[in-house]
Amino acid sequence: MELNLVKRERDFLRVSGTEAKSYLQGQLSQDIDDMSDGDARFSFLLQPSGKVDAWLRVTRDSENEYLLDVDQGFGELVAARLERFLLRTDCVLEASICTLYTEVGNSQIKRDFSDCFTLSYSWFDFEFTDYIFRSGDLPEDYSSGDNQVWEEIRIKAGIPKMGKEIDASTIPASLGIVDSSVSFTKGCYTGQELVARVDSRKGGTPYRLAKISGSSDVFASQGFLLKNGEEIGTVTSEVSSGDGFFALGFLKRGIESPAEAQVINNDSKEKNVLVIPLGV
Repeated sequence: MELNLVKRERDFLRVSGTEAKSYLQGQLSQDIDDMSDGDARFSFLLQPSGKVDAWLRVTRDSENEYLLDVDQGFGELVAARLERFLLRTDCVLEASICTLYTEVGNSQIKRDFSDCFTLSYSWFDFEFTDYIFRSGDLPEDYSSGDNQVWEEIRIKAGIPKMGKEIDASTIPASLGIVDSSVSFTKGCYTGQELVARVDSRKGGTPYRLAKISGSSDVFASQGFLLKNGEEIGTVTSEVSSGDGFFALGFLKRGIESPAEAQVINNDSKEKNVLVIPLGV
């Protein structure tokens, strides 16, 4: 059966116990207090300084059980960060083996897979439905693309990735996803002060995540964005597409957008690009 399904590699962490909800509520930037079984929300897990430890999703399985999923390779980081403040609390963290498929586009057919979370969401101009299998896998009569296919989709959609757009120096507001990942009405949580302080400023952060596109072949990431010879940003991810390429990177504050610029990589090759901050 042909569908726009893509298999994605994610790390999963199960959080359970009578105090699991209250503990996560004090650690995540998102409000999970009013979630029902099967609800899911994106959230930051922050350092006490307010910088990003991880960007993840939390799904409520039951009253005392939650499932966290994060980019592959960062599950242990999330577990270590949560365990750091886990003192005399009835809350257990353990790795969980799950399988995730993403359907791209606005699904018109409801698929009732067994033992599976079905999570639909919008991401700017894109529509996705995620299927998280708690056990088992996609039925044999379905086909899917692989994680490399997802890499192209996420870059075009403007979805930041741990280790690429997100590291320990990242300020949450620079990613352009605070509206979908932060609650400003919940109580206190670790790292809240920086989030609130930046939100109250008119100037925003020094750099902000942006989509980058061009008509030439793909270039090496870790390049620099230049305008009139001045460095105005960096490139963090890229993918070729047809006769051109799409990329993600960070644009300097104060640069009028959309911005026409050049990108220069380690080979000193310049390419003309268009840079549009996320959400513009």
